[in-house]
Amino acid sequence: MPVLGFVRALARFRAQLPVLIALVLFAHSIPARADDEASTTVGGRVYTDQYVFTSAPNSGNLEQSSLSAWLDVDSRLGQGFGVRAIAQGDAFYRSIAEPSRPSVRATLREGYLSWLGTGIELKLGQQILPWGKSDGVNPTDYFTAKNLTLLNPDEEVRRSGGFALNLTVTPDEGNSPFSFQVVAQADSPRTKLLIPAQSIPSQVQFTQSIDSPRPFQGNYEIGGKISYLQSDFDLSLSAFRGYSRFPQYVLNAATLSVAPIYPAQTAVGADGSFTAGDHILRFETALLMPDNGKDTDPLAGFVEPWHWDSVVGVERPIGDDFRAQIQLLYRWHLFFPAANAATGNPLIDQLASGIARANALILNYQYRGNPGATFRFAYSSEHSDFSGDVFLIGYFANGQDYLIRPQIGYTPVTNLKLLAGADIYGGNESRPLGALRARSHVFFETRYLF
Repeated sequence: MPVLGFVRALARFRAQLPVLIALVLFAHSIPARADDEASTTVGGRVYTDQYVFTSAPNSGNLEQSSLSAWLDVDSRLGQGFGVRAIAQGDAFYRSIAEPSRPSVRATLREGYLSWLGTGIELKLGQQILPWGKSDGVNPTDYFTAKNLTLLNPDEEVRRSGGFALNLTVTPDEGNSPFSFQVVAQADSPRTKLLIPAQSIPSQVQFTQSIDSPRPFQGNYEIGGKISYLQSDFDLSLSAFRGYSRFPQYVLNAATLSVAPIYPAQTAVGADGSFTAGDHILRFETALLMPDNGKDTDPLAGFVEPWHWDSVVGVERPIGDDFRAQIQLLYRWHLFFPAANAATGNPLIDQLASGIARANALILNYQYRGNPGATFRFAYSSEHSDFSGDVFLIGYFANGQDYLIRPQIGYTPVTNLKLLAGADIYGGNESRPLGALRARSHVFFETRYLF
């Protein structure tokens, strides 16, 4: 029932409020200096999204119909302290998570206390911390997750974070080209995936995802980054110890049920960008090492192995109003999984093999090496109320698959934007993007900023 869903949403939101209230009270207890300028800004957005299937068997049916609102409060309190909070509420007539009934949710996207000193910035609280410089594919984005079952033309809307301490230090009173960032996160956000219906064995009970754990329940994560910044290039090295953002589905042979696990993992990576005339070159690479991802682990063959992901791209303007970007992608699996030993029970072996194939399909590790590419072509002009964008991502390992996302925007008045577009999945149905072709859709969004 929508009323019950609303009550549950409020309860989840209320559980996050004590930390935010404590941060606000602490910040307001700090006496301001005479030369401090206290200020508070309030903004936000209201938007509605309509997604309609374009492919059989659901062609013409609603996939998602939603109304959402954000409230963004940013308060400067004196002595370098500040508080920021972004609250979000969503009402769904239909959604992927609740396709047969209306639902609501409320969440605190971000809520943290910040302190800015000479060469030092400290943030404590609920934060979204995206790392990486490439477009759409970010191997070094260790700390955030995405809800891919929430449809929106802005990928950042689907991103979620956790409760973290985020410290950045720039030596020489902030004038050094080097900076050092340390993040300690008290929980591990979890990505919710779009699961192709045909990949789930029909004989099992299937749990698609588990909610992210509450802070301070043992899922602690830590990471760091060293960055070097100049006017025409920047470089950074990063390391992480925490948990995978992606579910690995495992079979409980006793109950014939399938549930996700989120294994601990270590990662190291690097990213950078260079400017050469009109061209901007970017790269991003990371080695991700889940604890059970070696070929000697009992779960080898059923879960994602160690893998090295890399992105190299170039972007440049074309005239005054157009931009083009192309990126090359490559994933290499250091321990490519072989089938696990048979148990002697034909039913269990068949189900386990099906789950292993589903994991490889959903998480894109069907082959040891997997090349791919992205392409983006965008139009935006200060002399026109229209804008446009076409994004393409595809993979080429033994059966090509792709996603094409064209969209057009129109701004009839200041702060109001109308968007229309499509997500078109295609290619080989035995590949991750091709398997989602039944989820192809058109979408319409009305967005108002205040």
